[in-house]
Amino acid sequence: MPICSKCGFANAKTEMRCPECGSFYSKAVELIDQAAAEEAAQTFGGRCRRILVSGQIRQALLAEWQALSGRAKFSLFVIFVFVFALVASVL
Repeated sequence: MPICSKCGFANAKTEMRCPECGSFYSKAVELIDQAAAEEAAQTFGGRCRRILVSGQIRQALLAEWQALSGRAKFSLFVIFVFVFALVASVL
């Protein structure tokens, strides 16, 4: 039986919000936080943090590279070639 942390209402039903005050139960907040953390881990910043925190940067970088799809690898290749062409044309 979930008990509201704000008003103390004990609810016999399995709802995500308290029917008295409308606040979310702690389990719902935990699920939302967990989903937000998983989503943040899949961003570029999350991947960089995971590589830098690992301690073994080379292995973590190789693992992230292997996890990329072929399309992502091709996109990175095109970006690097474009940047190289720009630098080479300036020199």
